[in-house]
Formats: sequence, structure tokens, C-alpha cells
Amino acid sequence: MKENNKFQKSFELYKQAQQLFPYGTQLFSRRPELGPFGQAPIYFGKAKDGHFWDVDGNEFIDTALAFGPISLGYCYDVVDNAVKKQIDKGILGSINNPLEIEMANVIKQMIPCGEMVKFCKGGGEADAVAVRIARGFTGKDIVLFCGYHGWQDWYLAANLTSESNLNQHLRPGISAKGVPTQLAGTCIPFEYNNIDNLKQMLEQNKNKVACIIMEPTRFKKPEKGYLENVRQLADEHKCVLIFDEVVTGFRLAPGGAQEYFGVVPDLATYAKAIANGYALSVVAGKREIMSSQEDNFISSTYWSDTTTLAAGIATLNEIRTKPVIATIDRIGHHLITGLEELGRKHQVNIKISGHGCDFAVSFDYGNDAGKILTLYMQEMIARGIYVSGVVYTCFTHTDKDIDIVLAAADETFEIIKKAIDGNNVDIMLKCPVRQVGFKRLV
Repeated sequence: MKENNKFQKSFELYKQAQQLFPYGTQLFSRRPELGPFGQAPIYFGKAKDGHFWDVDGNEFIDTALAFGPISLGYCYDVVDNAVKKQIDKGILGSINNPLEIEMANVIKQMIPCGEMVKFCKGGGEADAVAVRIARGFTGKDIVLFCGYHGWQDWYLAANLTSESNLNQHLRPGISAKGVPTQLAGTCIPFEYNNIDNLKQMLEQNKNKVACIIMEPTRFKKPEKGYLENVRQLADEHKCVLIFDEVVTGFRLAPGGAQEYFGVVPDLATYAKAIANGYALSVVAGKREIMSSQEDNFISSTYWSDTTTLAAGIATLNEIRTKPVIATIDRIGHHLITGLEELGRKHQVNIKISGHGCDFAVSFDYGNDAGKILTLYMQEMIARGIYVSGVVYTCFTHTDKDIDIVLAAADETFEIIKKAIDGNNVDIMLKCPVRQVGFKRLV
């Protein structure tokens, strides 16, 4: 591996981190091995709007945006000022704070199923809470799932019965080490856009299914009538329907995918964009189900800290009163259209899937697809554009930003085309081929 000297401080810090943290980072997606390792920054020093500066002082237009939480832009004044103001008033108390009620009312106004809410800190945590509530409400154990839903035992238990169950929902090679073997058979996958497969899973586990939890959309879009049919099946089998809107919430529409597609679940989970990077997540759901759990112990000291609630209120008020969703979507489609046009111009087989607010970039070259994506990332980063395999846009990304991104992609695609035609992709790579990241069935 060649280490680019412009990232020297990042490399020095990462060597320390490898001695301090399992696999070197706190978030799997931030592992440098998932990108062009040695040719990309690993640590940032500061960030503003749609840009960041690494610890070596290099500036980048960021198209990863912390992998989803930054909806408005880094260091967005309205949100940060609300947090700073609240810090002076107190971040936690021995009694409750009115911000809890204010935030809950905002959720109730925005989310179709949001009659009652529970605050948490992360998306996976919110999913675990939702599943616990569903199991408690129905008195059943089995969970049918489609998509990525975190790291907790209830979810990774899927791989206790088959090591391949999470291959298309999370990534291949996920170990269920540490998950109690007694959970085997309690978490079962189903295929997206295959209503017959879901019917089959429900029939095979008749009267045992507590809930259906799914990402309503991500990089694939639901076929006509699919989500409506899922809703109907959940009703017929008397199980709770949960939409995992950790990513789609407050990006696809102000009320998330359930508003966008017009299909209302029983419960829904939100995180990522809800507080513009502050650690807040929410379980929102129908009163009958949520209120049934008053004797189910689900509690944490930090779930209602006032700083994150202030950030959430400020963020959602911006989304409600300004053209945030429309801008994110327009900027995203500007980028999608430009990349597809450049693919045709240079005869590079780029594949884009998803929505304007959140889409995946890959290259259709069979076994060499990983090499081509690594080369793409290497060359874009060399031109000051931070990229991963997934693209997010934010409210403070500008058209000028996207024009700069596309200019860099123009040069990068020319390099890719020459490398492919000359059969020298390996020679052009200055780093190992990136490791496999998340694989999405949804």
C-alpha cells in the first residue's frame, strides 16, 4: 500500500487507533479499508455546509455526509445555536424538560403514524425498541425482516440458522458470535418486492410472527402495490408493521417514506437526518401499540437529554418551513443526471440506484467492479471530492459544488476508460481494492 503524504497526520492517528479500538474505528462504515486505503483522509479537523477539512488541512466537497445524518449541512447555524443556547440552561435534569413534549408534538404533526413517541440515541437502538414493543404487544416472538436494522442480538440472530441470511441485507461474512443460540429461528429474512415470499414466511410461521420490520425503500423502489400488500398481510396475520425509516425519514419527504408512498405502518423508527448529526432517534407509533407497553421496561437516562432535543426541534422546523427536501432532491438529481451523462460520454458502465436524497454508485464490470469503484474513489478524492459507494446531498450543497464534483468525475471517467481499454486497472490503482461494504437487498 502506498501512503499519500498529503494525509500523513491521518495515517499517524489511524496507527494509534488500531491499538485502541477493535478494527480501528467506532463506525464500520468509517473503516478506511472500505475506500482507497492510503489515498484518502481518515480523520477530519473541521466541517461546514457540504465541505470538510481533514487533519492535514485538505478541503473536500463531501458526498458522504457522515453516512446520512447531515441533512442541512455541517455546523448549520440555526441548529448549533439552538444547542448552544440550551447548554446554558442545562443538558439533563432530575425531572423532565418541556422540550420532550415540544419534540413529540413536532413528530406527531409530521409523521402519519406518530401518535406517541419514544426517544433513543441511534437507529439500531430505535429498531430494537420497536421490535421489543411489537413483541410485547402481540405476545409473539418471531420477527420477519427486510433490510439493515442495526447490530443488536435480535437482528444478528438471523445468522444463527444460516450464515448467509444477512448476506443481502447487511453484508456477507457477518458472525453471530456472542448472540445467544436460543434466539435461533426468531429472526427470518424475506425478499424485497416479492410479496409471495413474504406470504410464504407468514404461513410457515403462522400465529408466531410478532412483527414485519422493513426498510420501505432504499436503493430499490417498491413495485406498484407492494407496500400496500405488505400492509394488508400484516393486518391479516395480526402482526405489527414497522417501517425502518432511519435513512428515509426527513429526506424522502417531511413525513418520510410513509408519507411519500401513502402507506402507514404501525410503528416507524427515525434517526440520521432527524437532528442534523446530533445523536437522536425516535420510535413513533400508533397509540394502541405504544401505550400498551407502560409495564414493559424500556428506559435510559440519556434518551431525553435537552441538547439533542433542541437540535431535533430546530432541524425539523427547518425542514417544515424551508425547501429542504426539494433542494436535497434537486441537487441529488442534478448529480445523478450528470454522472449518467458522463458515463455515456466516456463509455463507462456506471450504475446508479436509489433516490435523489440517497443513492448508490457502482460499476457494471463483473468481477472487476470492485477495482473500478476503488479507482473511481481514488481519483475523485485526489481531486478534492470525498466519495464512498453511497451519495447523500444536503440543503447547503450548492449547484457550484455539484458542478465541481461533475468536473472531477469527467476527468476520473476518462482515466477509468483508458485503464479499462488498456487492461491496466491494477497498474492505475495506488491502493488495495476496497473491502466489501454493505450489500442492500432493499
